[in-house]
Amino acid sequence: MKKLLIAAIITGFSVSAFAQATTVIVPIIPVDTVTKKITYAGIVQQAGIRDTLYNRAIHWCGLYFKNSQDVTKVRDKDNGKIEGISRFKFYNTPLKDGTKTDAGVVSFTFTIECKENKYRYKITDFNLKGASYFALERWLDKKDRAYIPEWDNYLTQVDKYMSDFIKSLKKGMLEVAKAKDNW
Repeated sequence: MKKLLIAAIITGFSVSAFAQATTVIVPIIPVDTVTKKITYAGIVQQAGIRDTLYNRAIHWCGLYFKNSQDVTKVRDKDNGKIEGISRFKFYNTPLKDGTKTDAGVVSFTFTIECKENKYRYKITDFNLKGASYFALERWLDKKDRAYIPEWDNYLTQVDKYMSDFIKSLKKGMLEVAKAKDNW
């Protein structure tokens, strides 16, 4: 009986230690106060006329997306506006041997609007691609009956992807230094 009790205690500590090792700290996910949707947005001051900034944004789309013509649904040069729908894979917590397994695909919409000396980006409408619409805002609700701790891992991946997406956009919108042609 004592051996069984000791084994149960050791197993309990092992499971507890494993659970603590896999705890994920979720970054603060931005939620629009009006729409209540996950929304990454910003206004960036950038020197240039609207057409120049628009052309930089189109060029960035061409570099960032494998098929930018398919991704961008609106290309309105007259108003300096680009709208698109994109997606990315996310993964379950890696197995003990480090193997990553697919968890699904997240879809989102983005808008880039250009004006004189500034542009605005907005990324929203995050959902899990599947047979029915599954808004990612559900992953924020720890009281949801379907909640599982793995959702925290998924949200962390979404935030990381969006951070990289925004950094890439900002870099792509910078003025490119022209090389001097000394011949």
